[in-house]
Amino acid sequence: MPRLAPYAFEGWLVTQFGGTPNAKRRGDFGLDGTSREGLPLQVKQSEGIGRNVVDNFRAAAERHDAALFARQRASGAPVGYILAFSFGKGAVEECARLRTKEGIGIELVAVKDIVPLAHKPRLAVAVAALAPAGAPAGKRAVQLTATGESPAGIEFYAWDAHHDPAQGFRPSILLDKAGVQTFQLRPGAHVLAVQVVDNDGLSATEVVRLHVNGDVKVQPKL
Repeated sequence: MPRLAPYAFEGWLVTQFGGTPNAKRRGDFGLDGTSREGLPLQVKQSEGIGRNVVDNFRAAAERHDAALFARQRASGAPVGYILAFSFGKGAVEECARLRTKEGIGIELVAVKDIVPLAHKPRLAVAVAALAPAGAPAGKRAVQLTATGESPAGIEFYAWDAHHDPAQGFRPSILLDKAGVQTFQLRPGAHVLAVQVVDNDGLSATEVVRLHVNGDVKVQPKL
């Protein structure tokens, strides 16, 4: 999914949800928009959202409109929605506790349930080892060519030249319109990643594992 600027992503996702984004970036209790019914929305551009987000949202939703919060609570309807890529156990359990113990309904909505995964762009990566003479001593020049396909059209590619799966995608090269990059790689194992973003803001990521030792070998996917 997209790694757009947070404000742009928040507005885009609120609109996809059918709501109205905040016109201002700050000052509205940390909320990012309202639903069709006028209920508060908060967007988190990350995975595994924790309990603290639910705690903060509960307080913000009540401050946003105390009368509406009370009416929704009394009727057993949701008081607001949190939109994110995924939710951790703590967030899920806290929402369950709030509903059963305090009668407060906070709905957790995953991005995949708002934007169908079938609409994500497709991405393929080709690897080509260039002539050793083109690289500094001890290194090998390797060209990666990313090809994305999307009905919406491709906006740009981004590259993570030292990808660590535990850290997630952290681009070192942004806004690559061509999708072609050459890396100078020392002998040994390398993990690189490329992300494509289409004109709807949807993304796909491909991880490439290489081993350089004279020749360049593409390692199997994990």
